[in-house]
Order: sequence, then C-alpha cells, then structure tokens
Amino acid sequence: MIATAKRAKVLVIDDELGPRESLRVLLKNEYEVRCVNSVDLGVQMLRELEPDVIVMDIRMPGKTGIEGLREIRSLDPHVAVIMLTGFGALETAQEALRLGANDYLKKPFDIVEMQDVIRANVHRSQINRRRASTEHELQALNGQLTSQLEKKDLMATLGQASAELVHDLRNPLAAVLGYVQILSEDLAKARETQHGTPEATTEYIGLIEQNIQRCREMVEAWQDISRPQRRKPEPIRPSSLLEKILDAQRSLAASRNAALQVRVEDPDAQVVGDAVQLGRALQNIVVNAFDALPSENGYVSVSGSRVRGRYMIEVQDNGSGIAPEALPHLFKPDFSTKAATKRGTGLGLFITKRIIEDHAGLIHVESVEGKGTKMTISLPLCAESPA
Repeated sequence: MIATAKRAKVLVIDDELGPRESLRVLLKNEYEVRCVNSVDLGVQMLRELEPDVIVMDIRMPGKTGIEGLREIRSLDPHVAVIMLTGFGALETAQEALRLGANDYLKKPFDIVEMQDVIRANVHRSQINRRRASTEHELQALNGQLTSQLEKKDLMATLGQASAELVHDLRNPLAAVLGYVQILSEDLAKARETQHGTPEATTEYIGLIEQNIQRCREMVEAWQDISRPQRRKPEPIRPSSLLEKILDAQRSLAASRNAALQVRVEDPDAQVVGDAVQLGRALQNIVVNAFDALPSENGYVSVSGSRVRGRYMIEVQDNGSGIAPEALPHLFKPDFSTKAATKRGTGLGLFITKRIIEDHAGLIHVESVEGKGTKMTISLPLCAESPA
C-alpha cells in the first residue's frame, strides 16, 4: 500500500462569512482548511491544528489582525501569515509586514494570485520548520557530546578515541555549515523577491539532515568503545557509502571552485563490515583530497569497481602532492602534511588505515609532489556479493 502525502494545513481568520467561505471552497481540494471568525478562536485553533499558513483579515471587531499577529508570532515564529486588507488600509498592511507577516493581499483578492501566494508560503513555512528542527538537532547533539565527555572517568584510555571523534565530526559538520550558508542566501533572496523558495533549498536541508545523522552515528560508535561488545559486521554496498559521502561534499567542491568527478560501477557489490567506521575512512580520504587542491582548476576524481574478487576505490586529486620523505610517515599518528592554518591533527590517515585493515583491506598511496595524489583502497568482496 502506497502512503499518501500529508496535506498542508491552512487556517483562515476573518469575521466576514463571504471571504471565509470563498477561501474554504477555493483551497479545500489542495489543503486541509479550517475557518474561524475571531482572533481568539484563531489562536486556539493554532495550538490544535499547527497550520502551515494563516490567512487573516487586518480589520476585525474585538482583537484586530495586528494584535492577532503579535500573539501568533509569540506562539509560532515559523508559520507563514498572510494578511488580508481592504481599501485604504495599505499602511496597516505594511505595519503587519514589519511585525512579522509574510505577505498581504487586498480585498477582494484575485483567485489565481491567492493560490500562488498560499502555495509559496506553505513551502516557505515547511522549509523554516525543517531548518528550526535541524538547528535543534545540532544543539541536542552538542549537548549530548558535552554530557558524555563530562561523564567519562577513564580519559587516559579514551583520550585518543575522543580526539578521533572530534576529527571525524569536523568533516560532516563542515558540510552542514556549507549548506546552511547556501540555504540562508536562498531564503534571503526568496524574501526579497516574495516568490517563495527554490526547490533546491529542500535538497540542501535533506543533505544537512543526512550529515546530522552521520554525527549521531559516530557518537553512538564512540560510546561503544567503553562497552565489551563490538558492532556486528553486516553486508555493505561501497557504492552507497560513496554516494552519501560525495553528496555531502558537493558544497565543499562548489565553495572551492573545484570539479568532482565520479565513476562508481557495480552498485550491488558488497563487502562485510561496519558501515559507520568504513564511512569514516572514506570520508577522511575524500576530504583530504579537497584540502590539497589548488585555488583554481582543482579536481577530485572518485571511482569504484570490482577487480578479481575485491572492490577497488580510487580517490585522485591534482593537488599539492606529498613529498617523498613524508610518504613513510603518512599513516603515523600525530603526523600531518597540512599547513598549520588548516588545523591538521595527524589522526585522519592513521584512523583510516586502522579501519581499512580491520576490514581485511589494503590502502596504497601514489603521489608526485606538486602534481597530485592517488589513494587506492582494496576491500574483499563478501561471498554473497552478486556477480
């Protein structure tokens, strides 16, 4: 059975029966519509319904639409509010915008214009709520990390694990911040044009949520360190891991004017292991490649394919490369080829090599200083992997 999409909700607050009924009939096929005739009933309905859009008349007996707007904003800062204004109330409508209304339309309203404005503001309201939820998730995650760190007594044992966690969290959180910046710019442009928000904004928020989920998984993996049991190995599709990691890095590529080239074959090929840990290793390699790129004409090429019973992943860049004398120390802890301004911890490749070897894999590095680096990971395919 296919689940139907949940309909958006519209609340109409108007003391006149005619406009209320007109809006109910106009919107009922596309939205869940509720109508009330006063601000007090509207505020009560706001708590029960949690609407996506409120359409409210400015001039009403008792509490006016302006007073209602103040109450609504104190209860829900994210719901979109559209004010209806009659002839001669333009200044009041402009005051409503200053107090937090999203738009206003004159009575009698144009049917097509009303539908367009409702649709755009439903989208805006949903985007704002998802953004607020994302910010709440980040704050909760930060609080969880702080709380867990305060509770650990065996810091001598967990010191390196804590440093690894901080290192790993920086990569997905950098992607989060990159997309948040893009999202903020798009929302600002949408507010200026009053044409709603671009469809790509929804995709950005989805990617933010994916990276928050990755952070949560790493927190759980870190908590498992103090427990005697290990995560149970399971079949993993390397192509799916690469797809998630590369989606998260597209903002990084765009911010550095770099090209990201991807060629992943055999999507059904499987290896056995821990998806979170293996994702850490692949993430470290991809981010290192971007960190090494020149300021112009940089590229990172990622490929994955099946070769004689193993899955081979290659990550190649045209960056600064690695000096020959540095290659023997590349996988040692506390060794970093990054400049001090990039805050390299020296743990990334040490963590990566350990994880790859825990999966019975191999990692090989080829590099020419000034021309670029290629890292190759080889992982054994599981016995049930489709041919």
